[in-house]
Amino acid sequence: MTKAEARKYYRTLRKEFTKVEVYSLSEKIFQYVKQIDFSSEKSFHIFLPIEKNHEINTYPIIEWLFQQQKEVVLPLVIGDDMINCHVEKGFQTSLNSLHIPEPIDYKEVDDSTIDVIFIPMFVADKKGNRVGYGGGYYDKFLARCRPDSKKIGLTYFRPIEHLEDIYFGDFPLDFCITPEGIESF
Repeated sequence: MTKAEARKYYRTLRKEFTKVEVYSLSEKIFQYVKQIDFSSEKSFHIFLPIEKNHEINTYPIIEWLFQQQKEVVLPLVIGDDMINCHVEKGFQTSLNSLHIPEPIDYKEVDDSTIDVIFIPMFVADKKGNRVGYGGGYYDKFLARCRPDSKKIGLTYFRPIEHLEDIYFGDFPLDFCITPEGIESF
């Protein structure tokens, strides 16, 4: 399966989820996130969900990170790239023109300071290669991150066998968390 085929197929499946299913599946993913030992990591990059696209609800994960005294960093798209925005508990957002929630008050932080990156995606293959949304934002971002930063994909779907069109600029995941468990690559 190519990335384009996987993106189309899994986007269609995800769009069919009800709000109740999104909530339930997101809660299962959150329970698995809490099972990972993050005691030595300090700074966590995590995306905010685009609700109309039935993305995973990451707000419980964010609240849990704050409870664990972790630094929370959110993405903010600027042009064809994104910056990292350190936010405080109780942060506020506004929707941009694409209905992506973005932080209002933040402090920009360098990519190299981030220890763990939770990545939005449709699906991964069994080698940790992911199918994102196709914009290349995370590929550019991951290229600037430290090699030892943990890359964790969050998705509703178990990994597929193989993606045909992986290229040099792709960064494989270290882990993938689904409602069924944690996959390690």
